[in-house]
Amino acid sequence: MDLLEQYKQQRPEAFQEQKPAPADAYGREYGAMIRMAMRLSGGRIRTAKQADMALIAFASIALVISLFFFFRDSGPALPSERELLRDTPTSGSRPGAQLPR
Repeated sequence: MDLLEQYKQQRPEAFQEQKPAPADAYGREYGAMIRMAMRLSGGRIRTAKQADMALIAFASIALVISLFFFFRDSGPALPSERELLRDTPTSGSRPGAQLPR
């Protein structure tokens, strides 16, 4: 038996005609992101325009959150006293310059 024939017998749904992608009133197909938003919304988003607005709102919120984390003022990372004194000479021109213990 041919391998293709065997596969056709095992999985006949793979060879059935595929449904076309959902289209609007003008026959334009929706994009993948719009279809995904409509599918994942659980029925709350019914039209492509609602899906567009939901995706724009999601992108705007994601942008604001990322800008918040990028520009938040956590203060500069100041070096410790030990790091400040690391490169200080301990002998020679400055008597008594020793690392704190």
